Amino acid sequence: MLDKQMFKEQQPVAYRTLSNALKSNRLSHAYLFYGKGSTMKSRVALLVTQSISCPHCDEDGFACQSCETCKQIERDENPDVYWLRPGGLRQTKPLTRKELTAWWKNELVVREQKKWSILKEDILAIQNAFAAGALTQVDHQTYILEQYDKATPSASNSLLKFLEEPKDNLTGILTVDELANVLPTIVSRCQLIPFRSRSRAALVNELEEIIDDPELVEILAWSEYDLNRAGNLLEDEAAFEIRDAAKAFWTNRTSHRALIDLELGVFAKDAHLSRPAVEFFLHCLLYYLEKDQKLDLGHLDLRLILLEGIDALRNPLDPALLLERVASQIQKSSRAYR
Repeated sequence: MLDKQMFKEQQPVAYRTLSNALKSNRLSHAYLFYGKGSTMKSRVALLVTQSISCPHCDEDGFACQSCETCKQIERDENPDVYWLRPGGLRQTKPLTRKELTAWWKNELVVREQKKWSILKEDILAIQNAFAAGALTQVDHQTYILEQYDKATPSASNSLLKFLEEPKDNLTGILTVDELANVLPTIVSRCQLIPFRSRSRAALVNELEEIIDDPELVEILAWSEYDLNRAGNLLEDEAAFEIRDAAKAFWTNRTSHRALIDLELGVFAKDAHLSRPAVEFFLHCLLYYLEKDQKLDLGHLDLRLILLEGIDALRNPLDPALLLERVASQIQKSSRAYR
């Protein structure tokens, strides 16, 4: 859930522009959220999409994020929303538990074989999904394309044709880090929404007010955790326990007992098997990876494993299963380069 007050304070231009559009019901047919280093673009894209359908929007036009309508969009269960993102389901219908398990196994193999990119087939799938018109009472369709600066040329050409003939009641949101990597013709057909990144020093200053642990503050700031997200982790000292577990696992990651100690330790507690807890654990491992001066050849492989694990947590899968898979992959990769 996005902290709307934090969004307003940290991204005032984006907040004001999108608020005015939502309140006046005059959304653009396409937005391009851009800004290197900002982690908020994807969450704001989801918030705007929820705000189009939410029956409980606030005075600024933004969704409550907690009603069933908002939750369905967050879970990829709204047929009028197509959310294309790394590790995403790439479809608009809810999956059964069996289908989710099969998807996870197959998608994991795909992601190991190639880097994330948006293909022509992805754009055609969106067009086909929306060809019949809206299926909900809101009568509005939305598509989100994350990391669009990694789209292939053929995908961009297909999207350009889509943008040149915009449909009524259809809104697209593209998020990019590098605006220069997007075709100028696509940029010109979108309303640009800038996102500025927060300085590491500002995050450190905020976190130091509530945490008396320099290393933990550094990890949280390095991972771009704000006060709200950090505060949730600090309940029952979870952040400290998870950090200590990550440090121990990283140090002994080639040991046969490392994974067993992890599962019997901090993650034996059900409260610590939540998505936020597992995500923070992976961020801690990323931090120790970047600080490890002994690594050379295996560095990129390990980094990719961790980044893809963090991306995968945005999907409706079992965090305990993901933790086991990522930890096992790290062990195998670390032993290969030992």
